[in-house]
Amino acid sequence: MNATAIDHHADHADGPLSTPQPAAPESAASRYADPGPREDAGRLEVADQVVEKVAGHAVTLVSGAAAAPRRLLGMNVGQARPKDAASVTAQVEDGIASVQATIAVRWPKSVPTVADEVRRRIRDDVTSLTGVRVDHIDVEVVSMTLPTSAPRVI
Repeated sequence: MNATAIDHHADHADGPLSTPQPAAPESAASRYADPGPREDAGRLEVADQVVEKVAGHAVTLVSGAAAAPRRLLGMNVGQARPKDAASVTAQVEDGIASVQATIAVRWPKSVPTVADEVRRRIRDDVTSLTGVRVDHIDVEVVSMTLPTSAPRVI
């Protein structure tokens, strides 16, 4: 649709009316501009499972942290899984989450330092990717992975 802009400020007595000029075309950016505050756009609910996936992946991005080995009857079965997402549970209520993560720490990393970095990464990633604020993160360290040593040659 073409629109025409007219100069309404022209002095009709002293000169001719200005010639109508075509209006600038509407840009895609203005057509899809931000409608304003989010509360005007509708409600957003983020499921617990979404927060769990984001938080589980966040653990894999922390140096020295890994998904804990699988557990059976309270015993570790197998090794830590550095490339797998960590076991995470989350409860989201009114846009605020509480998260519990079960991880392994790689030797010789400091357990408190890795746990603090895991908390920071989970909080940052969950908030930036989902818009959910994280108010509490419990980190349970159930395993420390030891480096594999080279076989001894005698």
